[in-house]
Amino acid sequence: MSATMNGSWPEGSAPYRSMIQAATTSAGVPVLILAWLLWQESHYRDDIISGKKRSPAGAIGIAQFMPATAKQVLGSEEAARDPSKAIPGAAYYLASLYKETGSWKSALAAYNWGIGNVKRQGLTNLPSETSHYISTIMNSSGYATLA
Repeated sequence: MSATMNGSWPEGSAPYRSMIQAATTSAGVPVLILAWLLWQESHYRDDIISGKKRSPAGAIGIAQFMPATAKQVLGSEEAARDPSKAIPGAAYYLASLYKETGSWKSALAAYNWGIGNVKRQGLTNLPSETSHYISTIMNSSGYATLA
């Protein structure tokens, strides 16, 4: 899998690139989609990655897992604060959302907005935050043409 399609690595990702590449190879996720998802979630900021700063919704770590999702995907909330666990977990979770929805756009919407919301409301009723989230990841990764 190529490190780039027509996109580039996000700023701050350098310390995590080998983990991202390994996780995406194993999970079957485009490397730059995951790299930009992690950038959207944490901007690769140490205070967010360590869990010192939580999102207003309570999400934690580099992949900004909600506590319940962290327990489901990683086995514990604490694992969300460990990039060596959270990055592969995010890759596998995104891959499962892709398998469930059939497109990277829908998988990203589900990662951000929740699979239940995507199933109930589809992509035509996305909140503006989720639309921006998807377009930033897809355009920055060079995968904007993928459904």
